[in-house]
Amino acid sequence: MAQPSHQYVTVEEYLWQEQRAEVKHDYHSGQVYNMAGGSPEHSQIAVNLTGELRALLRGSGCQVFNSDLKVAVEGNRRTKDNKRQPDDEFVTYPDASVVCGQLEFYKADRQTLANPKVLFEVLSPSTRNYDRSVKLEQYRKLPSLMAYVMIDSEKVWVEQYHRTAQNSWQVDAPLENIDASLRIEILNLDLSLLALYEEVSFQDKAEY
Repeated sequence: MAQPSHQYVTVEEYLWQEQRAEVKHDYHSGQVYNMAGGSPEHSQIAVNLTGELRALLRGSGCQVFNSDLKVAVEGNRRTKDNKRQPDDEFVTYPDASVVCGQLEFYKADRQTLANPKVLFEVLSPSTRNYDRSVKLEQYRKLPSLMAYVMIDSEKVWVEQYHRTAQNSWQVDAPLENIDASLRIEILNLDLSLLALYEEVSFQDKAEY
């Protein structure tokens, strides 16, 4: 994760600037962060992922979006008088999002979703800790979200967090067998790891 700009920005200013920006940025509590680029493996898995989701969800009433569309999480930090702290929001670009039913947009910005049902991140060395800590914590605040899936780009490894009937979050055992399939119950589908990692060639990192 890149260093913040250190200049305070409201979420409205960020959304306006992001519509006109040539590169993507994340937003968290008044700070804007540059996004890191991805590897060929990361890009290939993301393409495979959205392609598989689109095919499996066709006709289901659910839509699949790639990393061009942001997702916003409304903040829940409170002031002393119990009012929501302004600009405690988190806005980022997931590698893939699924929305079922009517699309809802954050602050009327059609480039920013407010109601994803399932979110996906492809993990890279530069973003792995961020995706597994900050994003996990923030995503779980979304009332609409039912599952969060992380896919490693350096090895066969897929992990899913999902919301239970008791409104708590449970993590499934990671899948590390290429012949396995990930069951996403809320979407009533199985994602083949073989399909997710199709044409992905893992490099020996010791070469670099």
